[in-house]
Amino acid sequence: MATQMTSGQTETWTRNFWVGHQTEGRLTPSLPSGLVVLLAVWLGFAPFALHYRFPTINGAGDINDVMVALVVGVLAATRVVLPRGRVWPSVVNAVIGVWLIAAPFVLDYATSKTASATVNDVVAGVLLVILSGSAALMTHREHQAERAS
Repeated sequence: MATQMTSGQTETWTRNFWVGHQTEGRLTPSLPSGLVVLLAVWLGFAPFALHYRFPTINGAGDINDVMVALVVGVLAATRVVLPRGRVWPSVVNAVIGVWLIAAPFVLDYATSKTASATVNDVVAGVLLVILSGSAALMTHREHQAERAS
């Protein structure tokens, strides 16, 4: 059974999403942001899945990964739901990606005992920078196209 959209629903839809012939065949920021959500889920479970086994009870890598996963996941989910919104959540996620790359060295858990934590954080950080940066660039590109037309 098909439902019809009212005028108010259509306005809300087009205000929050890029729709229409001008976006067909083009990627929108929802795709890389959706992949960032999946990356955040992985990052939250990685300390347990990879058994980081930090020597202290308050392992810096464990806490860092879980906290980063929570923040990144919320910001990326916001971008998935409202891709036309502001660019800042993607920019913040890209900056957090840079932090994730540096964290093993800054928090001093980049040792041979914790190689899996270091590799995971660096790879996840690089992916976070690439995906969040591309979402921000896509949003900027779409806003530029709207202004031009």
